[in-house]
Amino acid sequence: MSDTHRQSADQHELAAHAHRTAAEHNENESNELVNWHLQRAMEYSDHAYKLAKDAHSKTGQMGSLEPTPALHDTEPVYQNRKQNHNRAAELHDRAADAHRVAQKREKGDEITGQKHSHQALYHSQAANELTKAMASGYGVTTFAHDEIATLAYELWQARGCPYGSPEEDWSRAESELRARP
Repeated sequence: MSDTHRQSADQHELAAHAHRTAAEHNENESNELVNWHLQRAMEYSDHAYKLAKDAHSKTGQMGSLEPTPALHDTEPVYQNRKQNHNRAAELHDRAADAHRVAQKREKGDEITGQKHSHQALYHSQAANELTKAMASGYGVTTFAHDEIATLAYELWQARGCPYGSPEEDWSRAESELRARP
């Protein structure tokens, strides 16, 4: 489970970085780059949240989550896209930190580990919901990490399973998914 928390933290950090990069491009009014980075943030966020749910389910504590964080935490509230990206980056940072704490605590007291795992899942959910709301609100088409991975794997197999260059199949899978009606 500790590895799953680490992986989720890594994905949240990538999502935070993608949001910050989108905010920088927003200043330059480069909507194409803003949207590209928002798509990356959504993919990382989706994958991080799935890992968080997996890590939490392994604690044996399957109770329902607390209500979703307050509206101001999970929906774009600023007219300025840059502020929304920075807020999303903060939520992803908070989720990554929570997963790092859960990873460390689970090796000690089981009760404390479960509590921190629950907290990490809660923050993952909040970060993922804000990222989804932003993508939807800005008209950005996003695909789940699993959708891209499945198609990339199929493309790799169709190429005869060559060694190396996974980015080629991933990029092509993204392009094909975007081109679908």
